[in-house]
Amino acid sequence: MTFSGQVERSDWELESWNEKGTVEECLKDFAGWHADILEIIEHTESLHKWGLFVRDALPRWTTGRVSLLGDACHSMVPYLGQGVNMAIEDGCVLARCIEAAPRDPAGALQRYEQARLARTTRVASSAAGMQTIFHNPALADPATASAYVDSQWSPQKSRERYDWIYDYDATSVAI
Repeated sequence: MTFSGQVERSDWELESWNEKGTVEECLKDFAGWHADILEIIEHTESLHKWGLFVRDALPRWTTGRVSLLGDACHSMVPYLGQGVNMAIEDGCVLARCIEAAPRDPAGALQRYEQARLARTTRVASSAAGMQTIFHNPALADPATASAYVDSQWSPQKSRERYDWIYDYDATSVAI
């Protein structure tokens, strides 16, 4: 079983994917939550914790015949589930750029960066912006949660928020 939860902390600085957590610490972090959640935590054998860090977009990925791809140049928090998708899109666009200019690797890498930089910066920024939507105080109060969900997750609001992400086609975007 996998359990994932988020606790807002201003004192977190460790960048690790394998930092051990304890049941006691987790219970403290989720004090006041529903008894079912607390029971899951109490029966957990192994806990790990990690920080989510928002990084500024890199203004440049490419120098000569070297370029970055994926999280190396546009890491993002998981709120839109797009990190891996951006890396796959990067790979597709990069392959197309190299295929279009096999004798000019430096030029191909520049075209790849130019084709991807604005999109990945926007997706990463949008993912970071989702934190205020997913962790809105209105969700903590049963009296306001339903209206908040209705206002933020209506079909129209969801289309406005996500269609630009899913309408992108890495196989045909201009390079």
